[in-house]
Amino acid sequence: MTQVVEITDPAARSRLAEAVLRDLPEWFGIEEATASYIEAAATLPTFAVEPDVGFLCVKQHTPRAAELYAMGVRREHHRRGIGRALVAAAEAWCRGHGIRYLQVKTLGPSRPDPEYDATRAFYEALGFVALEELLGFWDEENPALILVKDVGPGFTVTPVEGLPELHEGDDLAALIAERVDLARGDVVVVAQKAVSKVEGRVVELAGVEPSEQARELAADEADPRRIQVILDEAAELVRVRPPLIIARTRHGFVCGSAGVDASNAPAPETVVLLPLDSDASAARLRDELRERTGAEVGVIVTDSFGRPWRAATTDVAIGAAGVEVVRDLMGERDPAGYELHATRIAVADEIAGAAQLVFGKLDRVPVAVVRGLDASGDGRAADLVIPPDLDLFR
Repeated sequence: MTQVVEITDPAARSRLAEAVLRDLPEWFGIEEATASYIEAAATLPTFAVEPDVGFLCVKQHTPRAAELYAMGVRREHHRRGIGRALVAAAEAWCRGHGIRYLQVKTLGPSRPDPEYDATRAFYEALGFVALEELLGFWDEENPALILVKDVGPGFTVTPVEGLPELHEGDDLAALIAERVDLARGDVVVVAQKAVSKVEGRVVELAGVEPSEQARELAADEADPRRIQVILDEAAELVRVRPPLIIARTRHGFVCGSAGVDASNAPAPETVVLLPLDSDASAARLRDELRERTGAEVGVIVTDSFGRPWRAATTDVAIGAAGVEVVRDLMGERDPAGYELHATRIAVADEIAGAAQLVFGKLDRVPVAVVRGLDASGDGRAADLVIPPDLDLFR
């Protein structure tokens, strides 16, 4: 893991800046500008990967805004995550100092340049947004592009709109990547039905022959064919009040109708089933998004569940990859010194619930991106399943 340190000695800051910038003539070939960066580094908050692999200086302009004033990583260390780590350190410093907006200036796109094309792509991948290109800001031959990022505390949940009706075999990763610019640390939250549809987990009721048990449970209130699909998907019937069925699925989930649902199905007389292995589905989608975008993101697959102690439903995580699923605070102490004995936070479920607010049951938006939340990890949604022997509601 890349270790970033803050350099406090003014002379060391300038020495580091000079060592790195002189090694990057493709970006810092104008002597007057390079000398200015080196001199200014002595007075600015500076972060580095030592001994002289890379550095970054932050210049605060107002109480709420700062700039990535200068940054460089030696060429032989490119594409190793060092630049990302330096920017992350700068963002953390800004948050610690109450700074909300971080900007960076680089060569604008109206002057084509392969090296600076890559620089712009780097900042955009980190969530910076191009604000304005200024002609003549530096000189007539070097237009300046200003990019800005909100680095304040909190996070955003953004719906991914415009996705078509999904069918078996569709490339969900490609459809997402075409509609949103993903950045490292994003969490892509996907409604279960989107995953199930592309994985072919759709059943046409016309081909289902209901059993006698299904007919009894359906009575005159439900379609016995749908009840049969529920029975086929259930590993155990937990509670039954015809036609309502609470079942334990093969995944260990306890939920209504074993996760079988006709809402937002692709066609009349069809129902959608849960993925066979929703953690594997999340991991597969994460890998495909990395291949297409280069971004290390987390993925959560969600579905709407009821809860024993509460009315109504909320979305929860039924699949996860690359995220912290459970935050265990047992043994930690609160501000009053009390030791926590049983506090475990279902982080993935909380993210799922936040995403559901922008999905909407009727809006047909099955994907959202959560950004600005430090939720990376290696948990699985299976970690949230209560073993039957510990289930007090069994």
